[in-house]
Amino acid sequence: MHDTNGPIDPRYHLDAAARTIDLLQAVAEYGPASVAALTSKLGWSKPMVYRLVRTLHACGALTLRDDGYVLGPVMISLGRAALRSVRPVEAARPAMARIHEACGESTVLTVLDGTYIVYVDFIEADHLLVVKSRLGSRLPAAYTASGHALLSRHSPDEIRALYDGHTFEPPTPRAVSSVEDLLERLERVRADGYAVIDQELTEGHRASAAPVPDHTGSVAAAISISVPSARVSMDRLVSLTETVLVPETRLLGTALGYGGDPRP
Repeated sequence: MHDTNGPIDPRYHLDAAARTIDLLQAVAEYGPASVAALTSKLGWSKPMVYRLVRTLHACGALTLRDDGYVLGPVMISLGRAALRSVRPVEAARPAMARIHEACGESTVLTVLDGTYIVYVDFIEADHLLVVKSRLGSRLPAAYTASGHALLSRHSPDEIRALYDGHTFEPPTPRAVSSVEDLLERLERVRADGYAVIDQELTEGHRASAAPVPDHTGSVAAAISISVPSARVSMDRLVSLTETVLVPETRLLGTALGYGGDPRP
């Protein structure tokens, strides 16, 4: 379950540490979760899950409620520290506020973690949305506009290596279903300067996203707009993207020290 920043050298791999991260991610995604539920999700033996859960509970990393385990107080301070280390979070807030004010739609800041995107900040719309934003939420990058914007920094060879052995499970018939589908989509993102999805993550949901480049020319983050398809047409979403979202992400990139076009 855990994502890495590159191949793990087996000489430095500590299985217990990797399993700890996997379990914490499972609790974050599925919690409140019982030992039985975590055993089923992780595919480990029940004694292994039980020992690890009890250890993390004793350390304050997990809290036991009546309905199962949730992340504990230690994870709050660690999460805040992690968010502070992601520089675009602080810099992006004013841009997100302007986008939200101009569009009236949910605005989300994400970063890439392997083949997943992670929500690091958001401003929720007043309208009811199919996809609700939660700080720290993780979604497969291949099926999201933010993921496409973030993955667009990678070359085709890097994308193939990243998804080597990956099984695509499209959540809707419109979503990408292979590496080649994804590469074709990313080529379009590079040409347009933004990504758009139409009911690919889930039915009734549309989104657009634009990359935020930093001083190195890499894509540091992405800002997205999420809308319900019943209320906002694709033409309207593209218009908001081109007139509001893209200009704001370019200004944010300049604030982060970037002076050209995002490097693919």
